[in-house]
Amino acid sequence: MSPASEDHPHSVPVEELLRRFSSDPQTGLTQEQAHAALERYGPNAFAKTKPRPWWSFFLSQFKSPMVGLLSLAAAVSLTMGEVLDASAILVVILLNALIGFLTEFRAERAMEALRSLTSPNARVIRNGTVANISAEKVVPGDLLLLEAGDVVPADARLLESRNLALDEAPLTGESMPVEKKAGRLPVETPLAERLNCVFSGTAIVRGNAKALVFATGPDSELGRISRLLESVKKHSTPLEERLEQFSRFLIVLVGALAFLVFTLGVLQGRGLFKMFETGIALAVAAVPEGLPFVATMTLAIGVHRMAKQKALVRNLSSVETLGSTTVICTDKTGTLTLNDMTVRLVLPVCEEQEITLLQAAVLCNNAVLKQGGDIGDPMEIALLRTAREKGMDLDEVNNRFPRTGENPFDSRTMTMETVHGAWKALKGAPERVLSEINRIWTAEGIRPLEESDRNRWLERAEEISGEGMRSLAFAWGNEKDGLGFVGLIGIIDPPRPEVKEAVSACHEAGIRVVMVTGDHLATARSIAKEVGILSPQYPESLEGKELELLDDKSLPSKMAAVSVIARVVPEHKLKIVQAFQETGETVAMTGDGVNDAVALKQADVGIAMGIQGTEVSKESSDMILQDDRFSTIVKAIHEGRRIFGNIRKSVLFLLCCNLSEVFTVLFAVLSRLPAILLPLQILWINLVTDVLPALSLALDPAEPGTMRRPPIPRAERILTPRHLRLIFFYGTLMSLGVLSVTLTVLRICPGNPEKAVAMGFHAMVLSQLFFVFNVRNHSLFRKPGQIFSNPMLILSVLVSIGVQVYITYIPLFQKVLSIHPLQLQEWGLILAGAFLPTAVAQIHKIALGR
Repeated sequence: MSPASEDHPHSVPVEELLRRFSSDPQTGLTQEQAHAALERYGPNAFAKTKPRPWWSFFLSQFKSPMVGLLSLAAAVSLTMGEVLDASAILVVILLNALIGFLTEFRAERAMEALRSLTSPNARVIRNGTVANISAEKVVPGDLLLLEAGDVVPADARLLESRNLALDEAPLTGESMPVEKKAGRLPVETPLAERLNCVFSGTAIVRGNAKALVFATGPDSELGRISRLLESVKKHSTPLEERLEQFSRFLIVLVGALAFLVFTLGVLQGRGLFKMFETGIALAVAAVPEGLPFVATMTLAIGVHRMAKQKALVRNLSSVETLGSTTVICTDKTGTLTLNDMTVRLVLPVCEEQEITLLQAAVLCNNAVLKQGGDIGDPMEIALLRTAREKGMDLDEVNNRFPRTGENPFDSRTMTMETVHGAWKALKGAPERVLSEINRIWTAEGIRPLEESDRNRWLERAEEISGEGMRSLAFAWGNEKDGLGFVGLIGIIDPPRPEVKEAVSACHEAGIRVVMVTGDHLATARSIAKEVGILSPQYPESLEGKELELLDDKSLPSKMAAVSVIARVVPEHKLKIVQAFQETGETVAMTGDGVNDAVALKQADVGIAMGIQGTEVSKESSDMILQDDRFSTIVKAIHEGRRIFGNIRKSVLFLLCCNLSEVFTVLFAVLSRLPAILLPLQILWINLVTDVLPALSLALDPAEPGTMRRPPIPRAERILTPRHLRLIFFYGTLMSLGVLSVTLTVLRICPGNPEKAVAMGFHAMVLSQLFFVFNVRNHSLFRKPGQIFSNPMLILSVLVSIGVQVYITYIPLFQKVLSIHPLQLQEWGLILAGAFLPTAVAQIHKIALGR
């Protein structure tokens, strides 16, 4: 690590930095010194990380407890000689893994994206000679020569500069060019305000400079971000945690059921092996083999739906995580705002001088409006657009007052002046312009500028700044009368028109929105107030330097009422996200710059901007907004809540079905009846007839009021105690329906138990297919229209019924599933027993007021 990187290179005297690196301000390093520095500090590059192989992504699909449970069931089935059972389960496991693999597979390219930001070549002074070298060979102590269009190859302290401005958006996230100049700054100066330094990966917008390199590669600001990226580990998503809890619950349940049946059978004097086999069959019945596949497909369908709404999801489980989001930490520039500088206020000294003010803004301007794309400083482009919108002919004005001279913008005077023959135009910071001139234009002409005039306009400029605008003052005059003040123009990067409504929707949904930006606090607060982020509930704001004074314990309480955090650097953003997570919040973080990448990776859901976003931010994210609109996040959250609700419905449906199978098998064991459901019949139900309706539930619309409810608590399980009670109740109902059919057939045909088993199998299938309509919150009698809200669900039930009827008359299936053709009256009995549980369940919903 270079010594300067530890000692605040922006604050020490330049002579001290030169001495540390044994560099000369005129001739730079010698070749020998440069070679020694390269050996000491290493190349100006990031450490190459080995890309994750494709098979690693594939194998990661098998790590969940649910897949482990299914694998165990397959292994036991294989041991017992049930090859068909084992093969069917393994096909489901592999299909589930393949879907997850294809949806999530991508290389980890964040480090590659970081490397793409660095300049491939650099101009340096060595041995007193200018040389073009590879950027990787730049070392601390080198003298960089920089000019417009260059990408800065390393972090460096300015020695000389002329009219220098840089685009630091990749590093700070702010789009306005930053004026830079040589000089010395206080130690506590934050990164965004270190105007005497240039940083690796940023671009020279205008001007030129000579700078002394003090940090390269991993020691640079970009290198620091890359190290932070490597250190951040992704947490499990709420859905992963819930499915893991659910799998553990199932393992205990399955083990307990198998042991209970085995013990009861042995106590009844049945054979040990026979009861072991029965216990395993019951365990297989209790496991919803289709659940991993259904959950994965539900998420994949959600990904597809969100892509249509301009939200590209890179991580399957993050789709559902959005439904649990409690805090959104959002960048300002380009996310809440348009990232397009716009004139909001034209304030001439009087109405008669508005033309003069706009004329000065056009003439004291180096931007060009072109059909293929405007060229120049964003603020100057905004001035030209406004003049044109107000009817001014830009070419006519420039032809009438051709430029004969210019004093470019100077960061020391904060002004720019252009000469047009006998006339001059001046623009700049209001305090500088008003201090340099002593005349003011009025409706009658030009007159002396009184102190009261100066104070009044300076106060107005402060008011403009307090409203979040950048204020520019203009003066116009000739050689005879001198320059006279003509007015102020306020420029702002305005909020996106839909943001206020989107923020309001977040608040209604119980989601807190916090602006986290590198911009000035006054500007940030103004935008936050305008879009509704700054509210009576969260009225406070912080600056990055204040965060540095807080330890990890006191930070969460300090941020309890904060809605705006300004002047932040990457470490601050990471600290903010971690502080919210420490208090149990589920955090979504939006961003577009390199500076956002670390926090995006740390967040529960990292959301990058697709248009303005850097490759680094995209590769560190879980989701990419293809239209850069904050409102798209609200749509994504709505989709996330819908998906969680539908996964819960699928789990409820599958477990009710499985429990009805368990109760049916258990009843047969306890009452010494013949096995009512055979192992292959159970597998057919779980993997074929149940899966299609469960998948169709993924297309169910969101329940009414989805975005008027608070976020789903992270600790809330997929199945709450209420759901467990419903599973037991509904599972019992379906089992009773099937048993009523089976026992009726046994009574009518006591010598034909095979027919009773076959009809019980069909009754179980149809009972479960009818039951799928019961997993919704409201009764079909109370809201009959909801039965048609998902046409795919109706189609899937009809198809499944058709398949069930079809296999009844196919010899191969008759043999494998131990069934036989049925008469019409037998189907009538099956339908009556199958529909009874659904009718009772609907009456139960009505009794509960649903």
